[in-house]
Amino acid sequence: VEAYVIRIIEGDTLQVKIGGKFDRVRMIGVDAPDIEHKNKPAQYYGPEAERYTRVQLTNRTVFLELDVQHRDKTGQLLAYVWTVPPAAGDEADARANMFNALLLRDGCARLATGPPNVKYAECFKVCQQEAKDLSRGLWDLPLK
Repeated sequence: VEAYVIRIIEGDTLQVKIGGKFDRVRMIGVDAPDIEHKNKPAQYYGPEAERYTRVQLTNRTVFLELDVQHRDKTGQLLAYVWTVPPAAGDEADARANMFNALLLRDGCARLATGPPNVKYAECFKVCQQEAKDLSRGLWDLPLK
């Protein structure tokens, strides 16, 4: 599904326009730290994750791939967000062109895969481990 990114809500949540309708998309398999909300402070690396997504995706066309479960309990569309249409749809393609994987690889989110949406779970594990091994993003924690 082709979509146009209107705005970034958090590092892992977007507002998009599909056709003439607006929808909220939550990226499958990733959990970016929260940004500041009303009475809650931002989580560690939340503002950086939001900025990373905003800079890369705002006002850009993306391609949404759905898995088994299409919406969460709050009605958000659940999707893998591709920066170009998926070609092979394999791990190499995902690592290069799927934004969910990029968030994990660059340390802007933690792994959050669970049934039934697990198509890229193994790829996501590898991406997160790479970020940890290289101390990227939220994995670059100061020693205490």
